[in-house]
Amino acid sequence: MSGRSEPEANRVPAWLHDGQSAVRHEVVVGIEGDCLAISGFAPVALALLRRRDASAISFRRTDIAGWCLGFDSPPPPELLASLPAAARYGGLIDRIGLGWGALALAGLSAVVLLGAIHGLDLVARAVPFSWEQRLGDAINGDFGEYACRTPDGQRALDGLARRLSSEGRPMRVSVLDIPVVNAVALPGGRILIFRGLIDKAKSSDEVAGVLAHEIGHVERRHVMVALLRRFGIGLLVGSGGKTAEYGQALLESRYSRAAESEADDYSIAQLTAARISPAATAALFARLGREEAGTPGIFVYLASHPPSAERQRRFAAAARRLTRPAPALDAPQWAAVRAICAGHKRDPGSEFRLGL
Repeated sequence: MSGRSEPEANRVPAWLHDGQSAVRHEVVVGIEGDCLAISGFAPVALALLRRRDASAISFRRTDIAGWCLGFDSPPPPELLASLPAAARYGGLIDRIGLGWGALALAGLSAVVLLGAIHGLDLVARAVPFSWEQRLGDAINGDFGEYACRTPDGQRALDGLARRLSSEGRPMRVSVLDIPVVNAVALPGGRILIFRGLIDKAKSSDEVAGVLAHEIGHVERRHVMVALLRRFGIGLLVGSGGKTAEYGQALLESRYSRAAESEADDYSIAQLTAARISPAATAALFARLGREEAGTPGIFVYLASHPPSAERQRRFAAAARRLTRPAPALDAPQWAAVRAICAGHKRDPGSEFRLGL
C-alpha cells in the first residue's frame, strides 16, 4: 500500500455503511497520507482496510463489524493503488497464513464430519456467537439502501425486541422498505422485517408474534444450520459464497418441521412472559394463509414459514391461558412503527427481487 497523498480534485464518490446503523451514506473519499479521508467521517488508517472481494468494489474495516465502504463503479487506478491488494486465498486465510489456514481447515473438516454423524445442530452450536454477529452485520449491509429508520419507530422496535429476547442477548431489528409480507432472521441476532408485514398487520401484537418467532430461529441456531446446509464448510472459512448469496439463501430457507415447532415454542413462551397475547399471531397466520393463494408473489412469509391448523391452535390455546394481556406496543409506539418508512428515499432505479 502506498502512503502518498492525492490532491483534492482526485476525490471520488462512494457509499458507506458505518456499522452503527443500517443507513447508506453517500460520501466522497480520497487518500491523505496513510489514511483514507471520508467526507463527514473521521479518516481511516489504510492498514485497517481489507477488500471484501477481488473486485475492489467494496472494503471493510478490521476493527468495526458491519463497516463497509463501496463504489458503484471501480475506483480510478490512482486511488486503487493505495488501497489494500486483493486477498490471495480468502480473507481469513490471508490474515492467519496458509499453514495455519490448512490446520484450521483440517479442524473444521473434523467438525463437519461430526456434523454429518450427529447433525448440523452440533456444528452450528460450536460457532461462536461473535462470529455469527460479524456475518449477520455483513449480510445486513447488502440491504442497506432499503433500510428505514426513525428515532421513535426504531426505539419502539428495539424495546419490543428486548422484551422478546433471551437475557443478555438482545436482537437488533431493522425495517426494510419492501412491500412484501415477510421477515427474515440473519445470523448473530439481526432480524429484518419487511414493510409489507407492518402494513398488513392489524396490531402490534401480530408483528410481535412474527418477531418472536424469528428470534426463536436465531436462539435455536436454525439460521446457522440453514446456511451450513446450503454452503457447507465454505461458510466457515469464508469461501462458500458472498454475503448477497447468504442473504438470498435465508430468504429462500424452508426450515424443518422440528425447527418451526421450536421457533413457535420460543415465540409462545416469550409472548406469554411479556404478557402479549399469542392470539394475534394465530389470527395473522390464518388470515395470510387465506389471502396468499389469491395474491401470488406478495405474501411470501408463509412460503418459507408454512402455516398449519395445528400451529394456529397452539397459539390460540396459549392465548386462552394468558390472563390480562397487554398490547405489545402502545398507540403512539405502534403509530411510529407503522410510519417508520414514510420518509424513506432510495434510488428509484433500484428494484428488489426475491427469488422465492
